[in-house]
Amino acid sequence: MNIKDIAKLCGVSPSTVSKILHNKDEDISALTRKKVLEVIKEYQYVPYSKVINSMAPKTNIIGVLLSDSTYGVQDILYRIEAAAIENGYSIMLCNTAGDKDKEEKYYQIMKNKGVDGIISVCQAGELPEDMKIPAVQILDKKSRTGKNKAADIYFDMRDVGYLAANYLLEKGHNKIACLLEAGDEEIMAGYLKAYKERFVSPNKEWIFLGTEEDIISIGISKCLNEDITAVICANAEIGNVVYEKIRERGDIVPDKISVISVRDSSFAEKSYPKMTAVHVSALKVGNAAVNALIQIMEGRKPVYECREKIEPDICERNSVMVPTGHEQGGKIVVVGSMNMDCMINVSHIPTGGETVRSRNIISLPGGKGANQAVGAGKLGGLVYMIGRLGNDSDGKEIYNSLVNSGVKTDGVVFDDAIPTGKAYINVAADGESTIVIYPGANEKLDRSQVRQYEQLLDDAKYCLLTLEISEETVEYTIQKCKKKKVKVILKPSSVEKMKESLFENIDYFVPNEKEVKQLIPEAATIEEKADILVKKGVKNVIITLGHKGCYLKNDHYEGYFPAADFHPVDTTGAADAFISALAVSLSEGNGILRAIGFATYAAGISVARQGVQPAMVDRRGLSLYKEEIDSFCGKNTLKNTK
Repeated sequence: MNIKDIAKLCGVSPSTVSKILHNKDEDISALTRKKVLEVIKEYQYVPYSKVINSMAPKTNIIGVLLSDSTYGVQDILYRIEAAAIENGYSIMLCNTAGDKDKEEKYYQIMKNKGVDGIISVCQAGELPEDMKIPAVQILDKKSRTGKNKAADIYFDMRDVGYLAANYLLEKGHNKIACLLEAGDEEIMAGYLKAYKERFVSPNKEWIFLGTEEDIISIGISKCLNEDITAVICANAEIGNVVYEKIRERGDIVPDKISVISVRDSSFAEKSYPKMTAVHVSALKVGNAAVNALIQIMEGRKPVYECREKIEPDICERNSVMVPTGHEQGGKIVVVGSMNMDCMINVSHIPTGGETVRSRNIISLPGGKGANQAVGAGKLGGLVYMIGRLGNDSDGKEIYNSLVNSGVKTDGVVFDDAIPTGKAYINVAADGESTIVIYPGANEKLDRSQVRQYEQLLDDAKYCLLTLEISEETVEYTIQKCKKKKVKVILKPSSVEKMKESLFENIDYFVPNEKEVKQLIPEAATIEEKADILVKKGVKNVIITLGHKGCYLKNDHYEGYFPAADFHPVDTTGAADAFISALAVSLSEGNGILRAIGFATYAAGISVARQGVQPAMVDRRGLSLYKEEIDSFCGKNTLKNTK
């Protein structure tokens, strides 16, 4: 700042300012003199500063421009001061309160005071383009103009929102509320990005953007009225109000609903339970800013080499857990087919040469592999899917269904060369069905893909397989399971014969009545067929018998179990519902008899609904039949063979 600048601010001539500065102002009015002196005082102007600045004396002072509304500003300021002192500097602090005019004024004051460098922690605007003082700016996004002669130390608030949402999605939460303040649009964009990567979108009802007062008075109640399992909060203070609202409902954090703050603070640490939060390290930000400024001031590095991005991380505490109301069982890996099912409702299944009119046709995600993964995911299982989809709208819809059901999709591949598989299903009025399958991308689910994702089998308890995929792929997967001590549950779909060598490595073999007749044609009865399978090496044979229930044969038990009493609407997904529930129950440490009861009721509920994946019951729905499941074993004609 010079005399001309002061004259311009006061609306007088430079000579008038000069006379006042040199006490030669006898002919100048008192009002004008007062006005000029007030501006000189406000901007802390030092006469001859141009000469002084040209001599560039070192003051060992770093000017800090900040806005008290900036993310984590207090902690960042503490770290800047500590880092400055460690390097032999003191700081001169100016709070702009987010006001662009104040920022420009304080910049002039710091320039007049001869600071060696400036750190800007303001978001009101960019630093002056013509500034000659070394500078660093701390931003919550990368500078878009590239015009400033300042180094950027920045973190991206999109990353903050993405990290919070992705962390919860990885935990298995799919219905995540987001309570943010006005100005948090970048955080919101990150939240939406995490969902978009899974080809799904959150409901609009889950999102609230407004003032803190609006969030507390309107937003929390609005979002918690949905079937939400987790909440992202703008800060720990809002998170604490969410805690109270959840407690008022008689629920517990995180048993019922998980909570995470996108801004970490000491308040999050003091909350009960201690609140998990996204953490942008003030230590890293402050140190990076001071170190970069010193490098520039001392001529060791040019500005463009001092720019740095600070990555956020998750500070895990006690407010987030998996979204199930029970302890999650061991890992289940499904290797299998994924199709788009075309459901064709008919009065009866057509026979050769017969034409039947359909009363309804719908398309839904399906395929035995995807069905079993969704069924297990809805029941709270820790489920991973290995499969192949076409890179088309059908594939994305199936992927969406997997993710929404809590299935981990690490092993799912989108194929650009071949479309998603299709299944054309005729469903008769009595619930019986026939299926025609076009395998599509499923044909390329081969041993190389299983090899690529075989690490998913590490520490797994069960692997679910069907022969809708190639026998070679099934055989290779079974070999990997044997090596890793993973138990195999196999459904022999769409085959008339199987390699004899496969049987001895199957822990649970679950054919239906038609399938077992094709595979073991030499035996007359269900009991005889099951006995032959056990002699071939199968550890547990469970033959599903539709409305008649199922038959179990192993070294300890043999006998029939009745079906659960539900009116059939569509039996297409019954076997998949049965197998997925069987796997979940076994993975939780239950015995075979308890697991069959659990699976029988899951299958019963599914046949009372239209479709396959939409008909799969969730844990809450199945828990309504706990008493029936508990007493189920007493309803069978089981024999203990030991």
